[in-house]
Amino acid sequence: MSGKSGEKKGVFNSGNIDSDNQVGEETISQENQSSELKALQDEIESKTKEYNDLYNKYLMVVADLDNYKKRVAKEKADIATYGNEELIKELLHVLDNLERALGHSESAEETGPIVEGIKLVHKQFLGSLEKFGVRPINVARGERFDPKLHQAIERVESDEIAPGLIISEMLKGYMLRDRLLRPSLVVVSKEKGEHSVESGTDERGNSGSEEVLDLMDEE
Repeated sequence: MSGKSGEKKGVFNSGNIDSDNQVGEETISQENQSSELKALQDEIESKTKEYNDLYNKYLMVVADLDNYKKRVAKEKADIATYGNEELIKELLHVLDNLERALGHSESAEETGPIVEGIKLVHKQFLGSLEKFGVRPINVARGERFDPKLHQAIERVESDEIAPGLIISEMLKGYMLRDRLLRPSLVVVSKEKGEHSVESGTDERGNSGSEEVLDLMDEE
């Protein structure tokens, strides 16, 4: 009897050990799976972050390239539109002299073929400049002074013109499409007793005496 009981007891104990081993192996397996899952999640997060960083860099490169293309296109357009600005400014001095000659001819008693020829050249000159987008700034007596288009070389009192209005134009101004090529040099009326603006100083307080003299004296 005692031998059988011991044998049964031994069998029972062996079963418990196998069960405990199986539970332990399942626990280890679950821990390994959890560890592998966490490692996989970490790797996914790392790759996702790396991808996002690369994608953001790609977007920045694309944006920089797009801005560069726009800047180059604008520079090319500006060169095509305003590249001859300095040349046109020089030609304006020739135009000024033509208009001075025409002004002197108006006071002459007779107008001969030379004067008519100058008028024709003047007309052709204006037509050629217009093809390149050059147009004169029209200034009328009594017009309000506009510092964006006009430069006051003198301010004088006037009984006929209200303060702040243009009395006369001394030199014609021009626009190159939407850009100011040369401001109109004008005389502006002022309040009685008001301090005069020195010649060559505009209403914005910018001194340009030398420039004004160059424009006025260029023959």
